[in-house]
Amino acid sequence: MDQLLHWFDLIGIVVFAFSGVLAAGHKQMDLFGAVVLACVTATGGGTTRDIILNLPVFWLQDTYYLWIAATTGVLSFYLIRYLQVPMRLLMVADAIGLAVFVVIGTQKGLELGYSATIAIVMGVMTGTVGGVIRDLLCGDIPLLLRREIYATAALTGAAVLVLLDASGKLAGDLVVAIAMLVTLSIRLAALRWNLSAPIARVGHR
Repeated sequence: MDQLLHWFDLIGIVVFAFSGVLAAGHKQMDLFGAVVLACVTATGGGTTRDIILNLPVFWLQDTYYLWIAATTGVLSFYLIRYLQVPMRLLMVADAIGLAVFVVIGTQKGLELGYSATIAIVMGVMTGTVGGVIRDLLCGDIPLLLRREIYATAALTGAAVLVLLDASGKLAGDLVVAIAMLVTLSIRLAALRWNLSAPIARVGHR
């Protein structure tokens, strides 16, 4: 399963880096800005997780993660200059990255022996913090704090992984795949049918 998670990790880096460049494109940033957004989006969640868990930051140990994010940023920058990229594609790319990193973060928490609650928190953090940094640098309200079904998808996917892992009835690879599919399905369903959570309204009933 470690090999499977490693490949998913690389996929998540590429997809989130691509989403960072798409966000940069919609804000008309230059190449440097696009690469910075690509790197922080791809590595922000895992970096925060490792710092909190007092682990060596993953891209300091394995610098190819950073090179993959930066390379994806450069290639994507020139790609979107010649293609009409809809905002919807940014949302889909972000959803894929969310699903991948939620599972990786949750699994890491479990492997280190932390409780189910901490593992879920690590999963949500790994999946969302990179996007939060991206949105803040773009001057937008982070997806995590909007009315869209985003944090709910992350929480559900992480909880599913923890529950299935605790049951011990399924193979680890299958548990990872199911948790990832649950997270992605909820997020894509929210995008497809414009599902949203209740919003805070001052002075309204």
